[in-house]
Amino acid sequence: MRGYDRRTFLAATGAAVTALSGCTQLPGSRDGPGAGGGNGAGTGDGAQTLDTLDVGGSPGETMPVVPEDTVTLLDFFATYCAPCKPQMAELREVRSAFPDVHMLSITWERDETTVRSFWREYDGTWPVAMDPEVETGPTYDVQALPTMLVVDADGTETWRHKGLAAAATIEAELEAARQ
Repeated sequence: MRGYDRRTFLAATGAAVTALSGCTQLPGSRDGPGAGGGNGAGTGDGAQTLDTLDVGGSPGETMPVVPEDTVTLLDFFATYCAPCKPQMAELREVRSAFPDVHMLSITWERDETTVRSFWREYDGTWPVAMDPEVETGPTYDVQALPTMLVVDADGTETWRHKGLAAAATIEAELEAARQ
């Protein structure tokens, strides 16, 4: 291969690998944006808050990520993440079965229009928040998308799942966290 052709091939291969890893490579990590805390960053104890969008079942107000004395389901997702799309149907089932559970979906994207469009298209019926500074990633040690966490009323993480999860599995974990 000529030098130019090889460089083009390597660049294209690198771009393809980056694109395909979109659901597992995160825009931030422990050393990334938001790792040092800042506006509203907490320690996983309910101190952290985020602004939700006013779309679908999301109220458009500031809310705690993990409220005290409340069972919580956190869903870390991205609009470009392929497994995040079918996950929305599973989460709607969970929301119907557990309307009293604090459910919050969090994206680290910056484009509000894209997130609103995704939420409408996939019928989000619970709060969705944008965290473009990626403050929640380090707080909850999220390394891949989608990731779901269940936190019990004492603030203890009782379940963590990376990838697509069935509604029945999530519901069983929420029920266990209520015990």
